[in-house]
Amino acid sequence: INSPVAILAQALAQGEFVLRSREGHIVEMTDIPATMKAVVNKRQGDKLVYGVAEIPTPTVSDEKDLVIKVEAAPINPSDLGSVGMLARFGADSIAAGEAASTVTVPFPQALAGMFKADGDTKPVGNEGAGVVVAAGSAPEAQALLGKRVAVAVGSSYAQYTKTSLNNPMFAVLPDDVSALEGASVFVNPLTVLGFIHTTKQEGHKAIVHTAAASQLGRMLVKQCKEEGIPLVNIVRKEEGVEVLKAIGAEFVVNSSLPSFKEDLLAAVKATGATIAFDATGGGTLAMDILTAFDTSLRQLYPDQVHPAYGPAMVRTVYKYGGLDKRNSEFLPSVGVGNWSWAGWLMPFHFAKYGEEHRAASIKQAAAGLKTIFSTSFGTNLSLEDLAKSPEEYLATLQSQTDKKFVVLPNGPM
Repeated sequence: INSPVAILAQALAQGEFVLRSREGHIVEMTDIPATMKAVVNKRQGDKLVYGVAEIPTPTVSDEKDLVIKVEAAPINPSDLGSVGMLARFGADSIAAGEAASTVTVPFPQALAGMFKADGDTKPVGNEGAGVVVAAGSAPEAQALLGKRVAVAVGSSYAQYTKTSLNNPMFAVLPDDVSALEGASVFVNPLTVLGFIHTTKQEGHKAIVHTAAASQLGRMLVKQCKEEGIPLVNIVRKEEGVEVLKAIGAEFVVNSSLPSFKEDLLAAVKATGATIAFDATGGGTLAMDILTAFDTSLRQLYPDQVHPAYGPAMVRTVYKYGGLDKRNSEFLPSVGVGNWSWAGWLMPFHFAKYGEEHRAASIKQAAAGLKTIFSTSFGTNLSLEDLAKSPEEYLATLQSQTDKKFVVLPNGPM
């Protein structure tokens, strides 16, 4: 009679079983399904179809591969470009699909490089967490069977996803961290740590942040407080002011008030801020921030101001989101001297500054999942929920800051 260990070894070698664990003990083995449900974008002729599809379950093909049963996957603003494609192509282009969980839009030529052939399918979902249920032959991969991990791999809105130990955006979660707590370890926490690292590397001493009542914004308030970095928070509602003040924010300005520009200047002058990270990306807000930087520096350092070109000190506004769909406006009053408006993206930041910075930041983020980098989740969605009624879903997502949506691909935990 084969021993339980021998049976388990044979099952793993054949790739036929998935481990289910409870408190570190194997309680049962069951077949990994050949197919799974996933939210995908698919090119069909001159259309792009978005919805839930039955696709092959990923399998191990390399010694360092891991197959993960996804328990929780958050919805970040950065997912808007793929979820329903509504954010990018507009509600007018949406047509009801043949199935209730399908949405069809005219195929955008901007995506021709991504979907090169008719029938090409791309999964969606930036990050998520779950349990390793299959692993390659490498000892370090085998050691993770039954462990809860987090991954940013671009296919988390699925019942299973696949990654590799070589993936730089992979983390083994602490034993006391749930999938729900660990699902958001990458996008928001690493963005916050990237903002602060950029600020230090470029020689700034204080930060301005927009859409600051968001989950990311609250993390930034707490991390800046931890590191002693002055932070000016811009919100658009009085509720946002109250939320941030309650967690210790000192400078919070409301962009909907008539006194906004005066309030912003006062906060910038008090902190000495010369760098901003803007999640809105449209309208006049970036210009308003640059104007506040310019005016503040003229008043604080009049001897370092060129009469024609303005302050000598570097001022930068980084766009990292597109919540405001209007064109950005910059008036001549901003001047031409030593300011910039540029894009900022978290993966590019870590590619620029290297593996050591990335690994240290992931370690710091994982350690703070119950404190500084904790996320408040509200609505739970199934895969089918995510795919239908995209206009209602996106409108809610764009206006919701108090709680974050989370997808549970395999049902409630």
